[in-house]
Amino acid sequence: MRTNLMMAAIAAVSMAFISCGSDNENLVEDVKPVKAHVKVVCGMGVSVSPMGTPMRAPMSRAALSANGKALTDIYILDYDKVTGKLLQVLHQTSTASDFAEPDLTLDYGEHVLKVVATRSQESTLWNAENITWQVEPNILTPVTATQPVMLTSSKTSDTFGAEKKVSVGIGKTTTVSIALDRLVAKLVVNSTDVFPDDCTTITLDMQEYKSLSWATMDVMEAVGNQRTVDVQGYRGTTGTTFAFYLLTPKAGYQTDITLRTNRAEGAPYSAITMENVPLERNKVTTITGPLYKHGQSFQMTVNDTWDNEGHDINI
Repeated sequence: MRTNLMMAAIAAVSMAFISCGSDNENLVEDVKPVKAHVKVVCGMGVSVSPMGTPMRAPMSRAALSANGKALTDIYILDYDKVTGKLLQVLHQTSTASDFAEPDLTLDYGEHVLKVVATRSQESTLWNAENITWQVEPNILTPVTATQPVMLTSSKTSDTFGAEKKVSVGIGKTTTVSIALDRLVAKLVVNSTDVFPDDCTTITLDMQEYKSLSWATMDVMEAVGNQRTVDVQGYRGTTGTTFAFYLLTPKAGYQTDITLRTNRAEGAPYSAITMENVPLERNKVTTITGPLYKHGQSFQMTVNDTWDNEGHDINI
């Protein structure tokens, strides 16, 4: 009898140890991490060397400027690669201490990060109803009921973008470099005559793309728009140049442009219409000629630009 009681006691203790071991294993499984920190380093894509040769720019915060002008806003949208669902959004401003190198908390699994860096004025995320999608700057924000579908601004300036596939999990990389490529064309107006004493503004009327689709990372429908430059401060000067940045489809586009040189009173000095002006991403189209003493003919030629090609229009 005593032997039987001892065997029963030993069996009970053994079961207790087995039970505790099983509980510990379950506990470890419950706290297994399902997220990881991933540092995203944004930099410029292809640029042009002083010798005119295309080259890949360095991936660093110092690269987040273009032609000596700093970019001011970065948008990063985190999508689930499998379902296509938008998970979270970061709008980072240049005031952030980790600008262009944010640390994102990503779920384990496959992601697609879509990134746009810009210095456009008043850049804004819109939802499908063309209503502002609110996001607090410099805070990674989860997406719930509605989501942003496009990026727009009150005035387009230099803008870059790219998308990157990222795999997150144990043993995966914790730093991702993304090379951003230019999404805009540059339109330059080069006046070769003297600005008169009563000049006021120069206006350009054209078809312009105002929004970028996050789904396609391409522009949305073009609309009629007018760009205006106050030129009163240039009175009496000559050889003045103005630059305009325009969101451009991947394949480029053409638009008629009507350029008017306005005066303080009375009819404009000139109203010049140029048909089918070509605009391409990362290329400069230059309009050159006398804006105030204008002859009616013009011609286009190819000239060196950002990527060693371009369009010149003489008026």
